[in-house]
Amino acid sequence: MTDEPAPRARLAALRRELAGSGGGYLLGATLAQSAGQGAAMACNAVFFVRVVGLAPSAVGTVQSAAALTSMALAVVVGPLADRYGARPVAVRLGLALAGAVAAYALVADLAGFAVVHLLVASLRTGRQIGESALIADLVDARAKFRAYQRSVQNIGISLGTVAAAVPLYLDTRPAYLVVMLGNAVVIAVAALLVRAVPGPRVPVRSRARTGRLALRDRRYVAVGLLCGLMEVRDSVLTVGLPLWVTAHTDAPRPLVSALLFVNTAMVIALQVRASAGAATVRGATRVMRAGGFALAASCAVFGLAGGTGGGWTVALLVAGAVALTLGEMWTSASSWTLSYDLADPRAHGQYQGVFEMTSGIGVLAGPILCTTVALSHGFWGWAGIGAGFAVVGLAVRRVAGRGGPGVHQPVRAEAV
Repeated sequence: MTDEPAPRARLAALRRELAGSGGGYLLGATLAQSAGQGAAMACNAVFFVRVVGLAPSAVGTVQSAAALTSMALAVVVGPLADRYGARPVAVRLGLALAGAVAAYALVADLAGFAVVHLLVASLRTGRQIGESALIADLVDARAKFRAYQRSVQNIGISLGTVAAAVPLYLDTRPAYLVVMLGNAVVIAVAALLVRAVPGPRVPVRSRARTGRLALRDRRYVAVGLLCGLMEVRDSVLTVGLPLWVTAHTDAPRPLVSALLFVNTAMVIALQVRASAGAATVRGATRVMRAGGFALAASCAVFGLAGGTGGGWTVALLVAGAVALTLGEMWTSASSWTLSYDLADPRAHGQYQGVFEMTSGIGVLAGPILCTTVALSHGFWGWAGIGAGFAVVGLAVRRVAGRGGPGVHQPVRAEAV
């Protein structure tokens, strides 16, 4: 039994795990990027509607178009990471993204917003693919590292959203521009941190030509689509739940902020622990099944809250938020392991690109399901979405388990 206090012991263990891998630089980049992202999430839409004068519906349409464009380009960026190296691709796209984000300050009409936002969304997706492929090259315990990364990301977003209170209070063009330009600066800093990461253990020039392996890997694509459907959980949290609480329950409106805080705090504190059972393909499928059931339970509880009153409503909503967060952490950890361990090690770039593309299905479907199914049909609508989560969790275990724990043999650096 260690004499060190538990938090200090965990910090020491993290330092040992990151030593020599460059993971510390990646976590630093994640913190910088997410802090800027948190501030931008709180301010950007307000800026373009209130200051630039765009219609909210037009902003939403451009955002949906950007999501579709990013999904299409994801399969293009992946092979570039395999050919030229994940680190150079992540760094260059990160620096280009910083310039594109800074260009938000020049937007004066809908056409300008569409051009800049599509560019920003595409570059952000490409940078993410490069960083994901870099993790595959450098880190052995990938799911655990991604769990640390997710916790750090939530810390950064929390810091950014708190800082955004100042420009939102001032509500002036210069205040919002400070947020945008500050976001561009931290994105550039993050890219330089990624540049400091050591090179991959398997030289890029030594990797075999892989063609379009990922798109021809039917099991991988199917698992990616199923994991993408689990991404509907994000819309449940950020779209469905706030609208349900404020319009269909008697709970006080500030409870929405409290529920979001519960989610963020739990992810920061528990994401690493929640990923412990998902380190292998078999373990990941079991955890994914548990996550699907947890998400299903959360939806049922949210639906029940629409027919109660007073303290019972608040208690059900809090319980649902806890179940939703558990499901989010479990399904996220499982997705990370499956995205890496079912991939061909010769082509992590294109495999991560395909996984990024398929994950977009949940981003597109989520708001539609929440607003047309859950909000329109009450308890039975919520129950239907929950049943979908449970079915997807079971399907992942069935599809990912075909052919054993993996279809690809690792490429050893010393054999290249």
